Amino acid sequence: MCSPEPAPHPGEPIDHCYRALLETSSSAILLLSPESIILGWNRAAVTVSGWTADEALGHSYVKLCLPVEACESFLTELARVTAGSEVRGLEIPLRARTGSQTMLSWNISRVLGTRGRLIGLMATGTALVPHTQMEEELRLAHARVRSEARRAQIAAEEERRRIARELHDEFGQALTGLKFDLAWLGRKLTQSPASTGGGDLPNKVQSMSGSVDALLESVRATAAALRPVMLDDLGLVPALECLATTFQHRTGARCAIDVAPELSSMALPSETSAALFRIAQELLTNVMRHAAASHVRMRLYQAGDSLTLEVTDNGKGITRERITTPDSFGLRGMQERASLLGGHFHIVGTSGVGTTAYASVPVAECFVA
Repeated sequence: MCSPEPAPHPGEPIDHCYRALLETSSSAILLLSPESIILGWNRAAVTVSGWTADEALGHSYVKLCLPVEACESFLTELARVTAGSEVRGLEIPLRARTGSQTMLSWNISRVLGTRGRLIGLMATGTALVPHTQMEEELRLAHARVRSEARRAQIAAEEERRRIARELHDEFGQALTGLKFDLAWLGRKLTQSPASTGGGDLPNKVQSMSGSVDALLESVRATAAALRPVMLDDLGLVPALECLATTFQHRTGARCAIDVAPELSSMALPSETSAALFRIAQELLTNVMRHAAASHVRMRLYQAGDSLTLEVTDNGKGITRERITTPDSFGLRGMQERASLLGGHFHIVGTSGVGTTAYASVPVAECFVA
């Protein structure tokens, strides 16, 4: 074992590389003699202890910063490191100038000079976050993320509402006006057949009128898909009924809707109505694309302290693989919509029998007085 060199004077400069490490680290870093005399003291150590470098250098770290019950074990570890061992994850508190204590996890190793002679012991202490504090920080971080996601969802729905209104009101009215103009032109051409040069112009006007009808229907369908006017004007239940009727017309499958009587006259916040409507919309789209069902049933009811939307079909039945696959963006989206309201989304399927999905949100989040 190499015998240690004489301890340098407290004011003697430390090698440049060690000083750079000392001053830039966020962990408390000490350079100690084997007897725990403080030879180096970085800014993080000043922060956690309350002792400046000038006040700490030359003093015993054990006497200055350790509670009595920890002194012997710390000195024992210093002796082990001096003999050539290394210490990792030694949990010993640091007693600050004010008397408060911070639990630190210490890594201690030797610092050797150019000829392999012992200069001192480097002790690096990292503050341990209490488990309860870590849980609280994670909870707050999750709450912030959820709040931001909820605001983004509200903003997206508001933008959908704005675009849908513009499509319905401005584009719809413009196309309706154009259809009236074409009808007027058609009547004029019919009244003056001699000046039309045959039936080409009336036929062309009729064809244009048909194109306007198709475009008007497409604009209305797009506006309804973005944000049904009925959802804002009449509420969730009429919007779900309209959604069920549209589904029947498109697929030929029967779609029944069952709403608890007490919910028919209750007003819901716009955010809740939009979330449950979007979930119902996505579920019916999935049924249309994948289930090959002949019958679908939607139920809206209150169960305990939750408002629940239940959608059941008699189709193929969703597989567990599809439920758990990472690229099931529709399912992930429904789960997120329910979660942002403090609720949950759950879906189960049985092969050859069908699929049932549940979206529930807390009652306290739903009803408006």
